[in-house]
Amino acid sequence: MAIQIRRAEEQDIPQLEQLYRKRVLYNERKGIPQWTLQDVKWETLCRTYRIGDFYMLFDIQLIACCCIVDVDPVYWPGRKKGDSLYLHKIATDPDYEKQGYGDIMLSFFKEKGRREGYPDVRLDVRAHKQKLRSFYERNGFQLMEVRSIFQEYQTALYVYAF
Repeated sequence: MAIQIRRAEEQDIPQLEQLYRKRVLYNERKGIPQWTLQDVKWETLCRTYRIGDFYMLFDIQLIACCCIVDVDPVYWPGRKKGDSLYLHKIATDPDYEKQGYGDIMLSFFKEKGRREGYPDVRLDVRAHKQKLRSFYERNGFQLMEVRSIFQEYQTALYVYAF
């Protein structure tokens, strides 16, 4: 089977939760917490996102997923719906790290944004996560600023402009 990226559907919710749960537990073991287990339960995710906001990358099995939206008032206040394509909750199965799947996902969304007429793609990452920040920069994202979100989080905001 070739790599496939597709929009998630209702029946994919258990797989999405499983992938995110695996990522949370892996990050906790490595001392690099990002989300809590509660954060990645569907009952929590569905308060902010719809199932159609998620995309899934398969290479025989689910390897990576990401959520996209076209408005983000929390991290990018003052921007209107449709001004940019925003990426959230990017996660790769820890068993498949460093095999290029993250690069494939980012390329997919950059092309999607370009094809759909967005001027740019934006994402956020906790500022202390230097490996992730380097990954985004290697994929052409430019740091716009670092600012406090919810007082406890220093967040790096990145843009990939077309």
